[in-house]
Formats: sequence, C-alpha cells, structure tokens
Amino acid sequence: MNCKKSQKFFYGCLFFLLGIALGEILKINLIVFFGLFFAFLPIAVWKKSASLIFIWCAIFVFGIFWNGFSSPLIDSGHISFYNDKEKVFSAVISAEPDVRTDHQKLTVKPIDSNGKVLLKTSLYPEFEYGDLLEVKCFLNQPKQIENFKYDKYLARSGIYSVCYSPEIKLLEKEKGNFFVYQILKLKKVVQRKINATISEPQASFLSGILLGTRGGIPADLQEKFNITGITHVVAISGFNITIIVMVIMNLLKQMYVSRKKAIWFILIGLIFFVILTGGSASVVRAGVMGFVAVWAKHIGRKGNIRNILILSAVIMVFINPKILIWDSGFQLSFLATIGLVYFSPIMKKYLRFVPEKFGLRENLATTLAAIIFTLPLILFIFKRLSLVAPIVNLLILPAIPFSMFFGFIQIIAGFISIPLGQIIGWFSWLLLSYVIKAVEIFSAFPFASVNIEISAAMMLILYFAIIMFMRRERLKN
Repeated sequence: MNCKKSQKFFYGCLFFLLGIALGEILKINLIVFFGLFFAFLPIAVWKKSASLIFIWCAIFVFGIFWNGFSSPLIDSGHISFYNDKEKVFSAVISAEPDVRTDHQKLTVKPIDSNGKVLLKTSLYPEFEYGDLLEVKCFLNQPKQIENFKYDKYLARSGIYSVCYSPEIKLLEKEKGNFFVYQILKLKKVVQRKINATISEPQASFLSGILLGTRGGIPADLQEKFNITGITHVVAISGFNITIIVMVIMNLLKQMYVSRKKAIWFILIGLIFFVILTGGSASVVRAGVMGFVAVWAKHIGRKGNIRNILILSAVIMVFINPKILIWDSGFQLSFLATIGLVYFSPIMKKYLRFVPEKFGLRENLATTLAAIIFTLPLILFIFKRLSLVAPIVNLLILPAIPFSMFFGFIQIIAGFISIPLGQIIGWFSWLLLSYVIKAVEIFSAFPFASVNIEISAAMMLILYFAIIMFMRRERLKN
C-alpha cells in the first residue's frame, strides 16, 4: 500500500482512538481482545503489502486492550467494592473543593483503598485540598440522571462511589501534594484580592475567567450566559481557551506583533494560567489544546496540522481513555480547534463585507467556525440552540482578553495596595460590565434560544454535511 509517512502516522493514531472508543462502548473483555488480535494475524502473512494493514489492526486492538486495562479492578482493595454499604474510612481531599451556593463537593482518596469517593456535604465547615478526614457514610454507586450519564461523567475522573450527607471529622491538614497545595493557596489569596478590589457580580465573573471558579456567579446570570451561548467564556476548557487564545493572537497581529513572538507570549500566558487555576488535569488539557490551535495556525501546512491534532488527542486519551467518550469538554475542544484551523479560512471568504480593521473579520470567522463545528455536538448533549450566540460572541470576545489583562494588573496592584487595586479594577469592571450588559440585553429577546433535541445519528449526519461542504469549498480552489 503506497502511503506517505505522515498518512501512516495519522491512520495509526486514528485506529488507536477507534479501538479506545469501541472498547469503551462495547466493554470488550481481554478474551475478546486476544481473539481479535489472532484473528488479524493472518493478514500479516497473507501478503507482504498487507503488513501495514496488520499494524493498523494491531494498533486498533491495542486501543481496545488499553481501554480495558485502564479500567479499575473492583475488588476488596477498591473503595467501590463497598458500594451500598455503610463505611468508615480515612481519606485525603485530592482535588480543590467544588463550592456551590448551598453545598460543597469533596473528591477524596481513601488512605487504605484504591479509587476515589465524591462527598456532597454542607457549606460549613469549610475544607480544603490536602485535608485528612475521617468519613462515615453510606456509599452509593453513581447512577444516570435522566439523559445525563452521571456515572460515566464521574468515571472519567476515577470516581465510582458517591456519598451524600456524610459525617466528617478533620484529622490533619496539608497531607496532599505540597506544590498543588501551595498553588491552590495562592489561588485563594488571589480570589480574595479580586473580591477586595472590584464589586459583584463582576468580581465573580473575573474569578471565573482567570481562576475557573464559577460558584459565586449568580444563578440568573449563569442562565443568561447559557441562553446567549457564551458559557464557554467562564468555563475553563479547551473550547474556550482555544477561542480566547485565537482572539488574542488576532489582536496581537493587529498590533503588528510578529506571529513568532505572539506564540511565545501566548505560551507563557497559558503556563501561568494553568498554574494560577490550580493545574488540574482538565485545565492542563485546555492549555494544551489552546497552544495546539495557535501552533497549528502558525505552521500552516495541513498535513502537519492534522498530525499535531491527532497526536495531542492520542497522548491525552492514552493517559485517560475515559475522556474520549465521556468528556464533552475534551470533545468540544478538539472540534473547536478543527473548526478554527480548517473552517475559519472558508468563513473568511464569506465575510468579505466585514471590515478587517481591529481584526473584526478574523475574529468573526474564528468565532463562527468554532460555533458551527461544535454545534451538532452541543445540540446532542445540551439540547439547546442559541440563536444570538454569533452576534453576542462577536460583541464580547474582543473584550475578554482586555478584561483578563486589566484583571491581572488589578490583582498585582491589590497585593501592593487595595486602593491602588481598586483604581486599576475600575477598567476591568467597566469591560466586564459591558459583557454582562450585552448578555442581559440579548438574553431578554424571546427568540434568543430554542430547545432542540437531536439523536446521535442526526449529529453524525450534520457533521457529514459540514465535511462535504468543506470538501466542496476546497475543490473550488
């Protein structure tokens, strides 16, 4: 089979991802895995030219194996073995507490067992990462909530047990990773500086953009974000990071900053951002996808871009196979990146009527490409279509990087002097107020969003139509 090296690499990665997906969906066990492996073996000896096909098949079967191998063995040494029973155990809080308006969720790692448990408890007393707890609770197996596969959602983080209203006793503090503890401690200090230098709801909005903390944003404002289709602005994922870094890239281009210098500027900014937000696995993935998008646009060669994208996917999926099927943030980030790289040039051709000044055409093309390429998946998962999303995104996205910039300066000034931080904070407050006002105006329209439910088959049909449209546009050139 005549095939370029780059194509061999691409299809090898693709077969690995397909194997992971099939193994997760069908739950193929190791006996079936070995059966498939030996079933493909004759291909290798049938014809020498078929050896490449055998390698791809072997990679595909390895993907199935790796998905099964990465799933935990639920025995007496795993905390989930005790689901549907009352259990007393010692555990360390292994992730930053998820604090909501009326409760908090704690992800804990038992000392004497494998696995993790998600605890849902009252707001007080407050706990933090690294706290060693004694927990007494009735363990439950996570279950699907209506159409939301909550059990699969938690499984992607290694959680197979949940506990509601546990009895918790604090034993010791600072028993987690020292560096993670210090980063999260810094994050809390930064959040306090934001609250001291800017008023609400702008303070919570800025915390969401810079730190990924959304608990303080009022529920009605959150709903308006959903209606106008800009939830990605305050949800740290590869989707929003990708869009934001591309907008920053376009703005730097308008300021005559060379692309090479801009890439280094964005890389340093992303590293700082990942550290500041706590460095969780999802944030690291978001940072990686943001940089991949910028780098892919920089190199410009389609073959290399394709391989960079799929290699990024393979690395992330190899580390955690569950994210391929059950992590919508991971899926949306890759679709958004593909849209930005392959679809935004097409959109630019149809937006010649939009002026190029201040990067308006580039930003609108970038935003629309990301929206169109993620829309079928969004409709399938969230079942809501925001009709005002394109215009709202165009209006508010240019303000987000400047809000982040002034917010960062505001925080630094707050460490020096709170009044100085409040003076600088006026600029970030003004920009954030503009965003909130735009959201409030457009969310009030009766046609702002509509509920649309589509099947998996319809989602695939829509993606097929988008790909065919892209192919037709490419053939025109």
